[in-house]
Amino acid sequence: MASEDRYQDEVLDHQPPDWTQVAGGVIMLLIAVACVIIAGWIVFGPDDSTSQTPIGDRPPTDTLGIASVEYPTPIPTQPPENPVVPVDWVRPTADASAIVMALDYPVDGDPASGEEITGSIQRESNPLTIIPARSRSQVITYTVKKGDTLRTIAETFGLEQSSIIWSNDRFYVNAMRVGLELTILPVDGVYHHVPEPQTIASIAETYLVEPYAIIDSEFNTLYGASPETILPAGMALVVPGGEGSTEPIFWNPGIVMTVDNFTVDGSQPIGQGIEAGGGTALFAVGDPGSCGKQTVYGGSLPVSPPLYARYTISQDFSWTHGGIDLAVKEGTPVFAAGGGTVVFSGWSTWGYGYTVVVAHGSTLSIYGHLNGAFVGCGQIVEAGQNIAVTGNSGRSSGPHLHFEIRNSGGVPVSPWEYQSF
Repeated sequence: MASEDRYQDEVLDHQPPDWTQVAGGVIMLLIAVACVIIAGWIVFGPDDSTSQTPIGDRPPTDTLGIASVEYPTPIPTQPPENPVVPVDWVRPTADASAIVMALDYPVDGDPASGEEITGSIQRESNPLTIIPARSRSQVITYTVKKGDTLRTIAETFGLEQSSIIWSNDRFYVNAMRVGLELTILPVDGVYHHVPEPQTIASIAETYLVEPYAIIDSEFNTLYGASPETILPAGMALVVPGGEGSTEPIFWNPGIVMTVDNFTVDGSQPIGQGIEAGGGTALFAVGDPGSCGKQTVYGGSLPVSPPLYARYTISQDFSWTHGGIDLAVKEGTPVFAAGGGTVVFSGWSTWGYGYTVVVAHGSTLSIYGHLNGAFVGCGQIVEAGQNIAVTGNSGRSSGPHLHFEIRNSGGVPVSPWEYQSF
């Protein structure tokens, strides 16, 4: 019986499958997969109501319709940075054409009409750096340094040279040396020391200003005073705009000259009180370059040019400047302006550095700020002879030749009276 049952089971295990049932199961599985796909499309597919991208322009999708994404490579976390505060204003700019028009016309002209107002400020092409003048509220003291000149000091403080002369002892200004203390005013004018009791009106009259220019000046303590107010002796006050003496100032190293009154040809004295010829001359005794008393031979008037190279007049002759400055590079040949005898050759302690002085009779020609001399004491030179080369020695603000002519009294006279430049 048992063997019979085992036989029936084996027969059942080897019967062929029911293909109808298998087909039904496969169909049900495909239906389920389709449902999943449709559900995924509904949930993850693009929103046609908001997307305006044509079908042909959409990014490629995988089999599920989801766009492929390239994820960036992870980077380390950066520390936080302080945010830059945005600028809350914008610098105004002008139209390019407006800028060109403004530069082509004066500041007080009318660019539209092309009008130019007389006295307007014009632009200058000047490659120098201009340092604005700083106002000073009081009188100060300045100590002269190496290389200072009257002109450079005046320019430093924005004053006229005359204001420095009128505010200090004329002798010490003439012989200005390193260490000298100068009084510097806050404005152009005169620094007046009251020698004895005097009225404000009399001081104003002396310096050609109105009394109230002195009274109302912020640099004096005279508020409430009147022109008749008497000031005590020893008081010092600023006279704004005041004008002092314009008597020529010059360095006087000590000049002694004796002159034989005859011209080069021996006929008669030359006009204008200037003679040429013989005699003796003594110049700057005690200075290193002084030659002592020298007999003058072969004198002729200084009418020849001291320089033949191209130069620029950097400072002309005036009552504050006894010669003419000819700016030229160092090492330029210097020539005797006239025939005569060398009475000074060497260093001058009066600020002229290496100097040569030639006596022409009753006339002297001086060549200052040299770089050395080719002639010695007592040497007779001719007009046009090379006697030195230019330099920048002594109290000089740059390479130049200081050329000076003096009469028999040692007073500077204008070089323009003898030659043109």
